[in-house]
Amino acid sequence: MPKQHILTIDFGTSGIKCMVFSPEGAVLARKFTPIQYIDTKGLFGIGKEFDAKAAWQTICTMIPFVLKVAKSQPTDIIAIGATSQRHGAVFLDKRGAVIYSGPNLDARGVFVQDSVMKGLEEACPPTGCWPPLLYSLCRLLWYKKERPQEFSRIEHVLSISDWIVYQLTGQATTDPTQASNTQLMDIQSTKWSPEILEMAELSGDFLPRILEPGTVVGNVTAQASKSTGLSRSTIVGVGGADTQCALLGSSAVHSGEVGIVSGNTGPVQLVTAEPIIDLENRLWTGRFMLPHKWVLEANSGPNGSVLNWFIQNIVSPLHPEFKGLTEQAYNHAEQLASQAPVGSFDTIALLGPQIMDASDMATVRPSIFIFPPPTSPVVTPITINELTRALFENICYAARMNLERIQELADVVFEYCVVAGGLARSQFFRQMLADVTGLKIRTGQVVEASSLGAAICAATAAGLHASLTDAMGQMVKMQPEMMPREAVYKQYKTYFTRWHTLYNQSANL
Repeated sequence: MPKQHILTIDFGTSGIKCMVFSPEGAVLARKFTPIQYIDTKGLFGIGKEFDAKAAWQTICTMIPFVLKVAKSQPTDIIAIGATSQRHGAVFLDKRGAVIYSGPNLDARGVFVQDSVMKGLEEACPPTGCWPPLLYSLCRLLWYKKERPQEFSRIEHVLSISDWIVYQLTGQATTDPTQASNTQLMDIQSTKWSPEILEMAELSGDFLPRILEPGTVVGNVTAQASKSTGLSRSTIVGVGGADTQCALLGSSAVHSGEVGIVSGNTGPVQLVTAEPIIDLENRLWTGRFMLPHKWVLEANSGPNGSVLNWFIQNIVSPLHPEFKGLTEQAYNHAEQLASQAPVGSFDTIALLGPQIMDASDMATVRPSIFIFPPPTSPVVTPITINELTRALFENICYAARMNLERIQELADVVFEYCVVAGGLARSQFFRQMLADVTGLKIRTGQVVEASSLGAAICAATAAGLHASLTDAMGQMVKMQPEMMPREAVYKQYKTYFTRWHTLYNQSANL
């Protein structure tokens, strides 16, 4: 009898992850493959793409691997769910051939965003998406202006996870969470906006059907079955954007619940019953996984990527046996940080993580370590321990400030925060985050919460559960809460205030 396993494909910023889950949410297999991005010819440093053909071949190789590890036969995979980075896009022609495949790092929209900004401010409903250069709207207009022949061939405009679903089923669909990251959807009505399409002089014929997460798109096609080894009987469900999937995969779905997905970047999202739009364009607004739910977001930007840089270039060279970004190197970095005191002997790191202000993306702050003179006889010498701890504290300070920015705009008070993503594996980090923010920290047993969220969607589409919330209740298991330590929280108040002051001053350096 088939085992009713669930396969997920998560195309993140740093790479592609395939996982197999049981119907109860247990991880049976996982495989991660990094991905390389390509500079667009003539747009060096601005335009970024990925090789879609190579990415699909990678996925087709990873699927048999995880099935083997999970001891799953193709007929055991009852359903597939896909999720991906937001702001990525794939443009296809009428035969399904890729015209453009770009990640969330592609900034070519900067060349056309001025006219879009004017049009959006004058004639269109608020989108909750700013600045326009990040979204599919500007990328389409760039193609229309710079590559009109290729633009005329565009038949489908999809997110990356939508493209994966298309590869599996041949169906061009999307969901509200990804659609709200195109700047082409009215987030109030959850429909494609005729006002925005008229402003941009676009027909909208290339926009896919919007389906709710947890519904059925179709079955694996014969071609996809041949490429992946999957059974044609396998159902492909509607998933969603990775951050929203991560909240679902961490049991944060009710209005007023807030979560941080601390991975390559650090999105902080509040679930709301109504769309809350920052009219100053500092924060983002998007749709959530459940009907009639939205998210308000403050994103601190580089989190894990800065930590990766520090470990790879500062920590690992001191220990050649670590061989780069290994689990051993991460554990050692954490050990170094744990040996430094709260506040890192007055060492402040300003590297990467930011207080979100989407209306001012042009300000580039320098990366700085600030610490007492190392040769002074009246201060404690600063070591690699303090520098490493300061880097962790920097991530937590930025998270606290972004939480406070959301609280101010939404007029809410948080008692706890859900944390997912790669950094959520670290008990040291979770305790520090609790101590810095003063909030209880909740984390699921499966920290790959985006993949688990996609599995919840797939399981619901396959009929294993009656709804997304029912599936979540059965598939998500939480770890014990991490409680803030009052004495440490009081200590961090002073250091946080100093960090915030220096952060504001750094814009002028």
